Amino acid sequence: MLRIRLPAPQVQLELIATGRGQRQPFQVLGPSTEVAFVEELLEQQFGSLTINPTELLKFLSTDPWVREQFSEPQLVEGNLAVSEQQESTFHRKTLGDKLVQVGVIDAAELDRLLEDYRPFSGSQRFGEFLKLNLQIPPALLDLLLNPALFDEAGFNDKRLGERLVEIGVISEEQLREALAAQKAGGGLLGEVMAAKGHISDVTARFFSKARISGDGQIEFTPH
Repeated sequence: MLRIRLPAPQVQLELIATGRGQRQPFQVLGPSTEVAFVEELLEQQFGSLTINPTELLKFLSTDPWVREQFSEPQLVEGNLAVSEQQESTFHRKTLGDKLVQVGVIDAAELDRLLEDYRPFSGSQRFGEFLKLNLQIPPALLDLLLNPALFDEAGFNDKRLGERLVEIGVISEEQLREALAAQKAGGGLLGEVMAAKGHISDVTARFFSKARISGDGQIEFTPH
């Protein structure tokens, strides 16, 4: 059993899981209003209450909405030992870390965006903030937050250029330009687009290899 306590001055919640494996179904116990608040946040972040325990504890420790209402979460029973390989799984990363790994921003840009987001953290989720401020292509955010929708649209069967246009990272005109350059000079399309400055090498590599799994998660193997 895993028990995570989420204390506050007037109330106390407990998140309990009795399963095994990387992802476990959690039940939130406590006053109904606070339980509904936490369950909604978890549903928005993870898509369900079946969550990797380490990622859950990290989220509860860092999410600004949780920190505004509760004190530091406490593991009161169980073991959160998770292998390094499991920790590095792409779909378990935060949205900011995903954007860095995708190559559309670097770590310094993420720090700047998080600082810009801080005044709005009480009223908006980070993804909502990025959409409203047009900092990141909205379709790319949709892919990272809800990849199952793109699976239904045949993401895995599309070529690199089609994927990049679909998620708003490049325009159709940039794709046509890159395809013409590739036809004239050869080379991989991703390398051609990176050389032209349309995308980064990291973005080219990521979207050349990324796939959406059967359970609707993005899978990416760097090597």
